[in-house]
Amino acid sequence: LEETTPEACCQRELQSREGMFVNREACLTGIERFQNRQGCYTVILNSFETYVYLAGALAIGVLAIELFAMIFAMCLFRGIQ
Repeated sequence: LEETTPEACCQRELQSREGMFVNREACLTGIERFQNRQGCYTVILNSFETYVYLAGALAIGVLAIELFAMIFAMCLFRGIQ
């Protein structure tokens, strides 16, 4: 029983369906160096991890601006009365 690697698992120079294979023959014979071994879930999770801190900082910044706007509105309201 010969185990073959699907062509979709082979690494490409550009990470797209049109990119050229890095080494198609070596990949299909089972050399792991030329294969994609991570699943889609892992790749997506790793790409989101880089932006989590940026999103958190952005949310804290928006929260601070909203808080100052609310305090300013309260001060204006007290000044009218």
